[in-house]
This record gives sequence, C-alpha cells and structure tokens, in this order.
Amino acid sequence: MGSHTFLKWLSSEAAAVCCALLKLYEQRDQMAFIDGPRIERDYMQKVGEYEETVIKEEIEAELLKKKKQLVQAAINRREPIDENSIDEEIDRQRRKILKEAAGSEINERKELDADQANELNSLYREIVQKFHPQVHPDLTETHRMLFQKAQDAYRKRDLPALRLIHDMLISKPEGGITIQLELVYDFMSGDRNDSAERIKADYTLIPEIYENFEHTLEEAAIQEEIEKYRGQTDDIMQEIENMRNNFPFIAEEMLSDPEKTAEYKRLLDRRLETAISAQKRCADEISEMIKGAHNG
Repeated sequence: MGSHTFLKWLSSEAAAVCCALLKLYEQRDQMAFIDGPRIERDYMQKVGEYEETVIKEEIEAELLKKKKQLVQAAINRREPIDENSIDEEIDRQRRKILKEAAGSEINERKELDADQANELNSLYREIVQKFHPQVHPDLTETHRMLFQKAQDAYRKRDLPALRLIHDMLISKPEGGITIQLELVYDFMSGDRNDSAERIKADYTLIPEIYENFEHTLEEAAIQEEIEKYRGQTDDIMQEIENMRNNFPFIAEEMLSDPEKTAEYKRLLDRRLETAISAQKRCADEISEMIKGAHNG
C-alpha cells in the first residue's frame, strides 16, 4: 500500500472531521441566534411577563427588609430616623437591581417568512463552511471581519445584509485555506464528483497499519489538522451541552407541556402571594418601629 493511499485516506479523514466540526458550529449558532430567541419569546408570552411581575414584588419585599435593617440600625445608634435618606438609599438599590435584571441587549431580530428563513440559513451555512476562522486559520483579516459581520447579520436575521456579505465573500474566494478544502466543499455540498468519491472510498484497514509506517511531512501536517479539529469538536460539543442545560433551553420541555406550564404559573401565584404578604408585614413592622422611636 503506497504513501499516496495513506495521503488520500488522511485527506478524507480530515475532510470528514472538518465537516462534522462545521456542522457543530452551525448547530451552535442555530441554537444561539435562532432557536434560543424563539424559545425565549415563547417563554415570555406564556409565563415570562408574569414571572417578571412576581420577581419585582419579591425584590420589593427584600428592599423593605433592608429598610427595616437601616431603621433598626438608626434606633440602635440612638440617632433620629431620617426616613427620606433611607428611602433614597433603598431607591438606589432598587434601580441597580432592576438594571442588572433587565440587561442591555436590544432585540433587533427581524421576522422572516419560511422562504426567507431558508435562504438565510443556506447563505450562512455556506459562509460557515468556507470562512469559519476556527477551521480556516489562514483567512485574511478582511475575511475574519466579514465573517463576524455575517454572524451579526445571522443573529439579527438581517437577510439583505447577509446576502451582501455572502456576495463579498463568495464572489472572490481566496484559495489555499487548508490542505483538504476541496474535499470539504464537495463533502458539505453533497457533490458526488471524483472528490466526493474519494471521501467515500474504503480505507477500513488503513488506521490499523498506518502507525507502522513512517509519516511524510505532508501526512504529518494533515494529521495535525485532524487532531486540531477533534479538539475543537470536543470544545464546541461541550459548549452546546452547556447551552442545552441553561435558559432558555431548559424551559423548552415545560413550554411544550400545557400542564407543566400551568403548574409553573401556580407556583408563581404562590410566590406572588408570599411576596405581597412579606411586604405588608415588613411595612407594618417598620411603621411600628418609627412610631415607637418617635414616642420614645
């Protein structure tokens, strides 16, 4: 078995591993920019707006506890209770908490019909395949900048912008990005020409005997690419798993089950009742503390 056969096998292995990695990047971006926002919108419509109300009431209950502590501290120091100053401090804390809870992300995503969404995904898939910086390290700075712009357009679902970026990237491709790039393009596009046939060739025995041969420099370079892709694959799979285990994806099962959604709303009802009761109780206690201090 000649070195040329080993080289073909390694090239096909690199192409397959690279393709798997690119698909994972597509999956990650689909989750982050498309699926996640969709689930979050569904969440807000079904329970999120009510949950925000509950959380605000719980915050007010906690702030009243803080006010009670400040009033008690003034009493302990035998100082006059400056309720205006205390309320100003509580209001500063309220604004800080609400600002942190609201976040700063502005929803700029545009609504697309089915055909537009399909075109958006198709354009972005081709850009990822050919210009993802993690897979194609030899990209120019211009390519990297355009890829970042493509990600931003995909996140915002800005189809006209993505079309323009696609034209800029694809119309004047620069070759020599990776050794097995031609194989990757054919593999990802489903083209069944000679390159695709080479990928499908039977190299079953080669992995068992390859290590017994001395590697050429070209083979070693491709093997290094394969190991790099596998390392990136592990990283992106972990990133995807982390996304699945966090909001909004952890809420997807609940949102798809009306009974579970209703049960969560009942839980929110109980939380709201508890928060309002706590506010009333704490407000009454503060009033009694201030009255007692004035009478003393």
